[in-house]
Amino acid sequence: MSGLPAIYSFPPLYTRQPNGLIRRQQINSWIEIILQYCLSQKCWRMTAEGMPVGETDVIAQSIFHNSSIQRVVPQVFVDEIWCQMCEEGKALGVQDGKRDSNQFYILWRNLDSWASLILEWFESSGSLNQVVTIYELSQGDGTADWEFHGMPEPLIAHCLKPLCQRNRATLIKDERGIAVATKVV
Repeated sequence: MSGLPAIYSFPPLYTRQPNGLIRRQQINSWIEIILQYCLSQKCWRMTAEGMPVGETDVIAQSIFHNSSIQRVVPQVFVDEIWCQMCEEGKALGVQDGKRDSNQFYILWRNLDSWASLILEWFESSGSLNQVVTIYELSQGDGTADWEFHGMPEPLIAHCLKPLCQRNRATLIKDERGIAVATKVV
C-alpha cells in the first residue's frame, strides 16, 4: 500500500507487545496508520478486519495484512485497536455507534470538529434557517469542495448531533426514525 508511514513495514508492529507502555505506543501507531490511510483514500468506513467498505478498493486486502513483509495482525489485537479508537472518538461503530460492530466509521476529525466544519458550510453557503437534506450535504454539488463531501449519510447525522445539543440544528427524521434532513440556525 502506498502512502503509509515507514513503520507500517516494521515487523514487530504486527505482534501484540507484552509490555503495557510499548503496546500503548504500538496501538497509537496503528491508529495513526488507519487515520492516515483513510484520510488519503477518503475512506469513511472499514470492516472489523480492516477492509475498506464502499470504495473502489485501492487495496484488495486488510490494512492489518502486509504481504510485502508477510505479517498479519492477530484479530484479538485488531479488536483491541478498534476498542481504543472508539474510546478516543476516532472510530464509531456503524451499528448505532456500538464498539462491537462489524464495521466502523473512521473519524480523522472528532465529531465536534466535523460539526463545526458543517456549520461553517451552512454559514458560508447562506443555508442557515433552510432545510437541507442529509443527501445534499453528503453528495450535493454545493459541498463538493468541502472535506465532508462523500461522507456516508448516517455519519453526517452523527456529526450533526453536537449542533443539535447546542440548539443550533434540528434533525428531521422519516417514519423509520432515520435522519433525512436538517435545519441549522
